[in-house]
Amino acid sequence: MSHQAPHQVMSRATLSPATIEELLADPSRTRGLVLESVPELLSQLALRVAALKTLEGALLSLMLSERIATRGLSTAASKLLAARELAELFGVPESWVREQARLGILPSFKLGHYVRFRIEEVERFLTQRASQAA
Repeated sequence: MSHQAPHQVMSRATLSPATIEELLADPSRTRGLVLESVPELLSQLALRVAALKTLEGALLSLMLSERIATRGLSTAASKLLAARELAELFGVPESWVREQARLGILPSFKLGHYVRFRIEEVERFLTQRASQAA
């Protein structure tokens, strides 16, 4: 059984981006936190998660729009695609396609409880999004 040195107790005053980076690198350091600092850290993490999700969406959209432009994927025009098919077509996780549709970011529509995508609407959306990111 090894003995660990006690963790330095972090006060509210030391909460900084560096503190978050340290905790991400070594989550066991959370044992040294002052309990009152936890809500603020959770709030900062929620903001970071939201920013990372936004960045993920922008990067995947850019990648997908490039694939559309270089491969001419419009050949499947007017065909309705399931999330799995769209994910395979663009080489992204199906979970990402479903989440973007659920959030209303990726254009889709429901047929009963099935979610479907029109490739031309997805292409138009991704082209617009890529031009906004540029």
